[in-house]
Amino acid sequence: MSAKKADQSMTTSEKIRDFTRLWTKAQPVVSAFISSLVRDSNEAEDVLQEVSITLLDHFDQYDAERPFVPWAIGMAKYEVLTYRRKSATDRHVFDSESMSHVADAFAEIESELSGVNEALSKCLKLIKGKARKAFDLRYGQEMKPPEIAENMNMKVNAISVLLHRARNFLRRCIKQRIMVAGVE
Repeated sequence: MSAKKADQSMTTSEKIRDFTRLWTKAQPVVSAFISSLVRDSNEAEDVLQEVSITLLDHFDQYDAERPFVPWAIGMAKYEVLTYRRKSATDRHVFDSESMSHVADAFAEIESELSGVNEALSKCLKLIKGKARKAFDLRYGQEMKPPEIAENMNMKVNAISVLLHRARNFLRRCIKQRIMVAGVE
């Protein structure tokens, strides 16, 4: 095996630690890639889990001298193709050529997406109180505004306004953080 391939002398726990470090950084980009091709969020999550397992199973074939994200996206592409074969009757599935273009685009914008994800993570921490709870219920638990209103003992319109303001805050906060990062 080539010296570039994952070192065979590494212990299993060292391989898993290296994989976990790389996968943790790459997962948001790979998830976004999959979500752009698999419309149903539950099915996209299933595909992402399959990608994670496939990457771990084939990690000894990863060339550590090359970027991990494009390799992971390449593997994700095969998992999406497998998903496509199972969902061949769905008219919302991309053809192979389109999927290749999307994969290439995600590989190219990986650093930009990681910056946006970092900004999002920091900005989410700034949302507090009722807005945070409503946001968590809407996007964490995928509740609809009427369910959130009932859960929080508020009117549906008040929840809609709360979520709208929280999304606007996030948009402005992310934009500002990205602009500041771009200047530095």
